[in-house]
Amino acid sequence: GASKNLNLMEWDKLWTINKKIVDPVCGRHTAVLKDKRVLLTLTNGPEEPFVRILPRHKKHEGAGKKATTFANRIWLEYADASVVSVGEEVTLMDWGNAIIREIKTDDGTVTQLVGELHLEGSVKMTKLKLTWLSDIEDLVSLSLVDFDYLINKKKLEEDEDFLDNLNPCTRREALALGDPNMRNVKKGEVIQLERKGYYRCDVPFIRSSKPIMLFAIPDGRQKSTSIGA
Repeated sequence: GASKNLNLMEWDKLWTINKKIVDPVCGRHTAVLKDKRVLLTLTNGPEEPFVRILPRHKKHEGAGKKATTFANRIWLEYADASVVSVGEEVTLMDWGNAIIREIKTDDGTVTQLVGELHLEGSVKMTKLKLTWLSDIEDLVSLSLVDFDYLINKKKLEEDEDFLDNLNPCTRREALALGDPNMRNVKKGEVIQLERKGYYRCDVPFIRSSKPIMLFAIPDGRQKSTSIGA
């Protein structure tokens, strides 16, 4: 008799196409989670903040330029701050190396870092390459939105009811701070947040009190790094 053919395909294989399409052309920006950030004070950092004009995409001139502020007080992701050690040399992306001199904690939680720039250090010799944002008033508020599967397992058996396997949380949202250049991101524009992933702008910048809303674009990774990762 006729056989029953089953074709169980993973979305991940399709989603990797997203990355191939958007990665070569989309602009790069930086963001840190609002409630998971740690201040790094650079004792020999610039006394007054200064600005450099950098490409939004190092390999695609058409992505335009962005203004990056350099200061002696910068924000790091808590996930990064929690794994550095005293005396360790790290790389601050688009700037250079720094050496961590002091780690302040409260009940085991890292609350602040103190370090010094070591710009003559070799980027190739460091293990950690960290994204950062200067502690300035012009940072913009972001709402990072991730969507999950409708059901919580890959395959339902014949005797299973899909209602019993519905994912109770299919939408996750986290507040973040982004670089000031994101005020110019347009509705529908696709960008990459460095070391987080790709996003489509659903609600662009309107005013300081209203966050820019960004929808995560699946790119084949098992878990987004923007929320809780």
